Amino acid sequence: MSRLKLFISHSSRLDDMEQDKLNWQLLKATCKALKDAYGNSIDILVDQDEKGLYPGCDWESHLNEWLAECHAAIILFSKRAAETSQWVKKEATILTWRREIESNFTLIPVMLKGQIKQADLEQDIWEILHVEKNQYIQDAESADDIVDGVKLALGAPGAVKADFPQTPFERVESLVTKLLKEGTDKQNLTDVWESLEECEIKPEWNPDETDRFSNALARYMLRDSQTCLQNFWHIINKLKPNPDQARAKELLKAIRALWVDTKAAGLIPISRKQQGMIAINGNLLLEVSKELNTNHYTLDRYLERAWPETDGIRTIPVTSTDVDEIQKEIRKEFGMQNTRIPPVIVDQLINDYSDPLFVYLHCSIESGGIPDPRVLNKFSKLRDIYKKLVFIFGTGEKLPEEKNTKIVTIAPPLDLTLEATQFFYETQAKKLLNKKYGTPP
Repeated sequence: MSRLKLFISHSSRLDDMEQDKLNWQLLKATCKALKDAYGNSIDILVDQDEKGLYPGCDWESHLNEWLAECHAAIILFSKRAAETSQWVKKEATILTWRREIESNFTLIPVMLKGQIKQADLEQDIWEILHVEKNQYIQDAESADDIVDGVKLALGAPGAVKADFPQTPFERVESLVTKLLKEGTDKQNLTDVWESLEECEIKPEWNPDETDRFSNALARYMLRDSQTCLQNFWHIINKLKPNPDQARAKELLKAIRALWVDTKAAGLIPISRKQQGMIAINGNLLLEVSKELNTNHYTLDRYLERAWPETDGIRTIPVTSTDVDEIQKEIRKEFGMQNTRIPPVIVDQLINDYSDPLFVYLHCSIESGGIPDPRVLNKFSKLRDIYKKLVFIFGTGEKLPEEKNTKIVTIAPPLDLTLEATQFFYETQAKKLLNKKYGTPP
């Protein structure tokens, strides 16, 4: 029987401050109260390291899994969590992103009494995330207060459903499992396992059972998302006989954007609800590759990461800041620039298009930088016509140093070496598939 996986985001370090000690006690009490109420119908995913998280610690790899596989999440907003915890901001960004793209994902913000009010979550990054959009628990001061609010959001104990739509993590895991199970024996699985580079998160046991190894391998790929394309190459190269062609291509498509930072990708869907303008850096944003079937490599991978399994995303590169010219390009993208249909109706049809729509403008320092406020205001008026339109400003190697209140800066900034590495390995993976199965017509 499946169990609901409930992630708890918090900042409850056990420091010398009295409030920190009380918050830590509240976290422990809440976990116990949730278990007492829901029993075996839920799994609680929570970091309970009293020293807190730091870059590269063991908990970080687990967090990546938990954030991807949980079905619901609680954010405990203490004063520390809202004001100083970078980890909570990262987790909140990813959880808010999942709420935006997954209609069945439940996010439950909890404002602790005497520490946080709703007004505190209407500034800084919280204004962008709008975490309190859904039902939230206000003035919580005990575990019982939190559990009562969770019951309203998830349902009473005994009423929690056992079947959940697959999370993004589970979909990748399922694809890897199917790829490894079909036409493969134990010896071949051992060869695959031995071909993977040694690292701290590599499974420490030989694959005696296909399902068990598939599960470990999927988690391995997700934990170290920056090397999953290399791992894919090794797996496809080692599996004998060749795995199903359609399955192998499907898996490559599912993992090829995992290298994009989840927090950075998560800001893109969220920005549609704000000013609809974002700044992003990268050298290969508009890289054309026939091998990879893309006219804007890095940009495509960011948008794929932001909207997994969505094929209807439209990206329109422009060189002019004239809104009339941009509007013509938008109509041209939809094949509606020279029809007899009245422009008002054309624009309404485009506005009703359900998938994301982007206009890309190159704005490196060498090309003049981000447009001035006057131009940005005109762009905003174009968004009055196309509600789902987002402007992307590609800034070249670096993000602009000056912050613009109208623009969401996609951070952390892209590492250019990582960008080049992923382009290289995805190209090699595609070449390997073409060699194994033949180049598609």
